Amino acid sequence: MTIQMSLFNELTPALPVTYYPDFLSKQEANELYQHCLGLQWKQNQIKMLGKTMPVPRLELMYGDEGCDYLYSKSVLLKPLPWTEPLANLRDKITAATGYSFRIVIGNQYRSGQDGIGWHSDNEASMGLEPVIASVSLGSVRKFQIKPIGKKPTDFWLEHGSLLVMQRGCQSTHLHQVPKTSKFVTTRINLTFRPHIGGK
Repeated sequence: MTIQMSLFNELTPALPVTYYPDFLSKQEANELYQHCLGLQWKQNQIKMLGKTMPVPRLELMYGDEGCDYLYSKSVLLKPLPWTEPLANLRDKITAATGYSFRIVIGNQYRSGQDGIGWHSDNEASMGLEPVIASVSLGSVRKFQIKPIGKKPTDFWLEHGSLLVMQRGCQSTHLHQVPKTSKFVTTRINLTFRPHIGGK
């Protein structure tokens, strides 16, 4: 089933996203989750407000050679070579959406104390108006998205789901995965992105 968010009623602003709650079968999602748990995760350091602190989640990046990714002017991710399951997932998303991707950034939220605040993914390395495809695995977490300066819409991203942020989304909207005091187990998020550099 696909949920096209532009079908909201006239009292709710349309969102430039498409949501596929059952993009992967339960078996596919379970197998991919186990594969991802064994990948090369690390906790990076980020500079904010003149201080250096740990990023509140684990991160990794796989992709095409030379497609380095810098965010927040302080965290540099260098791509590891594609694993077969990640490359297969990339191709499946391309077949479903028509968009091509050269890198995948993984975020592992180990508990409710891991999260990411309001931001847009507008790094120059992705080119103008990038389409970003986000696969969720493991525990269900709240994902919020909002037009800049307006109220957010909440999604509860399910195991095996795909959320596609369409062209223009990063220019007009912000999104986040808020921390929570509720007990939650590990969630892995894989965001497939374009890249204008590399080989």
